Amino acid sequence: MTEYVSCAPDALYPENRPVEEPDVVALLRQRAPAGTALAELYPGWSYDWPMPETLHLRGAPAPEAMVQAFRDAPAARGVAPPSVLVVLEEVRLRRNVLFQGRTVLYETHLLQERYMAGPLVLDDDAEPGPAGPGPYLYVGNQGSFNYGHWLLEDLPRLKAVEVLRRLHPGKTVTLVLPRQDWFNNRMRERTSRFFAGGPLAIVFLDPETTYHFPRLHYATPVKHLGIAKSPDAMAEIDRRLARPASGLRPALAGARLRAALRGRRALRLFIDRNPLRERVLLNRTDIHALVRARGFEILDAERLGVPDQAALFAHAEAVVGIKGAGLVNTVFCPPGTPVVHLAPETFQDPYYRDIAAARGQPYHALYGRAAESAQRDHLRDFTIDPADLAGLLDRIGLR
Repeated sequence: MTEYVSCAPDALYPENRPVEEPDVVALLRQRAPAGTALAELYPGWSYDWPMPETLHLRGAPAPEAMVQAFRDAPAARGVAPPSVLVVLEEVRLRRNVLFQGRTVLYETHLLQERYMAGPLVLDDDAEPGPAGPGPYLYVGNQGSFNYGHWLLEDLPRLKAVEVLRRLHPGKTVTLVLPRQDWFNNRMRERTSRFFAGGPLAIVFLDPETTYHFPRLHYATPVKHLGIAKSPDAMAEIDRRLARPASGLRPALAGARLRAALRGRRALRLFIDRNPLRERVLLNRTDIHALVRARGFEILDAERLGVPDQAALFAHAEAVVGIKGAGLVNTVFCPPGTPVVHLAPETFQDPYYRDIAAARGQPYHALYGRAAESAQRDHLRDFTIDPADLAGLLDRIGLR
């Protein structure tokens, strides 16, 4: 059985708040904390996400069993702990999990992430942490390789950088991130600098190597139950990225936005998905023709930098798209922006539902027929009934 210790149990799990794993947390409260809490980054929050305004399966209203499954989803309601900045002594890092000795830091190995973390194996001889200036800050989770998880779950925790700058005046913070492919590393580096501002050193570490840190700062998660995400953290992303970008940067976002608006004050976006990836919309030609006729601009968000995406979504009148990382950019959309998600019937993940709820956006979900395939359920190609989508667009006034 894995032995856990908490970074800061008193700050994260006070006695009067419900917790995800009561038996585990009861033990954490009895043990000495792994670190010292320095500051609260985002407060704890309570949530009760409303049902989608539209929930259709294969071109028809969802059956009662599906409606009930959405209503009863554990991540649709609950209470989440705050996110705090802690300082840790003598810790090791491997596969985005932190250890003190052989004891696992609970906040880096939460219930919904354990299957992704793999075996909790440490090298006997850990490598020293990287050489860098100033205090070290680690941010990461098991989904850090994915743009959506990075944007909503890791990036807002860089609010800790400003705390460290206050505590260590004149020092440059060194941000420690898990290494991914070149494209993701570049995206995360640019986004981190945009979010944090000022001087920031960034190093990427091999997830399969064990590293030792005599002293490391860590920002605890801004998500709960693997899906629910802090409304305050989402608002902070919008404030730091979309608000500055909404003034129209002179590069790609500004030029594309001006061309796309074509005299309109708002923008209709259809978020496509590269057909070379999984979860392909098989009748995309028909759906593209439908949305183009309604004034939508078809956008592959993967081709744009984060500030460019933020600028476009900040001007959106409506967003329709294939469920995927690109749709997390709806965090930048104004309140009241209708959001329509298209997905195969085998991928009813409610990950995006709380974004819409927290940002005050009407949420609609259309689940199409999944193709027979050896692919995992969430990656299967699918078909959406054009009449179903057209009817929804009519109902929400997007003619």
